[in-house]
Amino acid sequence: MRYADHSIAWLISNLRTNDFAELFNTELASTRMRAGVCISGCLKDGFTVLPPNYRDLSHDPDVVFMAKFVPDSNTGQFLDDSGVRRDLWLRKIDNLEKRNKKLILDYTDNHFTKEGIVGDFYREIKDFVSGLVLPSQKMRTNIINDWDKFTAIIPEPVEVDFIEPERAKPDFREMTALWFGHVSNLTYLLEYMANQMHVAPPKHLIILTNNMPKEAIREGAKRAPKNMKVTLAPWSRDNMRRAAKVSHYCIIPSSKEDPRKSGVSPGRLLTSFALGLPVIAEGLDSYLPFSKFFAIVGTESAEILAKNPATYYEKIREVQELVREKYTVDAIEKEWVRVVKSFF
Repeated sequence: MRYADHSIAWLISNLRTNDFAELFNTELASTRMRAGVCISGCLKDGFTVLPPNYRDLSHDPDVVFMAKFVPDSNTGQFLDDSGVRRDLWLRKIDNLEKRNKKLILDYTDNHFTKEGIVGDFYREIKDFVSGLVLPSQKMRTNIINDWDKFTAIIPEPVEVDFIEPERAKPDFREMTALWFGHVSNLTYLLEYMANQMHVAPPKHLIILTNNMPKEAIREGAKRAPKNMKVTLAPWSRDNMRRAAKVSHYCIIPSSKEDPRKSGVSPGRLLTSFALGLPVIAEGLDSYLPFSKFFAIVGTESAEILAKNPATYYEKIREVQELVREKYTVDAIEKEWVRVVKSFF
């Protein structure tokens, strides 16, 4: 089969341009590490890939993947913003149905059951959807009562170079913890700073995120361990690598009870492993297959790790081999391409 004869496209909210370069470099991991990885894999495999949101009238994709729908950022700085995205996307989806083409949702949250404008949009297009790509087995469980057609599970890959855990770094007397993530996860960090971090506090906490929430961090620091230095910096791959090299361990607090987080992929955990960092994390469902390699928040093991991360170095080396085998960008690209091919 000549895959160049078949075209795919992605609908993606909150892009400023239709350029692949923006897609591959955006700070939004859910876009860069899912849509971006799918597209890069398909390009390598010879598919015709239309520009994001395929805006030209001549564009006629055979399969369209839809990233998370965001109705309006209220900034006007993104394509199809200011309340027009919903109608534009509905017209594109309706045209796919009329031409017997396929719509696949990159479904990282169970919007079919959610109240509000986003949930309404997903329910409106549900009958037009041919399949869902999910980030975890837990998400498949979450949707079992709402979806009985095609699903595939594809986590985010690890996009960083691997770092040896026992590398030169500051002395443990200058213990440094690292937290990185989207600002939507910040509430879990602030709660951790106010509670769990007091058990065995580091001297320094590095926070890498987007939107630079200076005031929230300033308020959170008031409840954090006394005299702990807090450094806030914008997330980037370069900043993450630099921070990892001077950090002793990583923290990933979350909530198993939060339905928005219960079905997430193990992406942040695996990235922390690749960076050579022992990890204290919430025992989320997708993290549990790796439970022997990290310490769960609030346990005695977490306290031991926070006091002496070196006790986890051998575990990090072991899990890095697993990550290299199954979770590199190249490996996850192949998973996306396999799903794409199943619709031709």
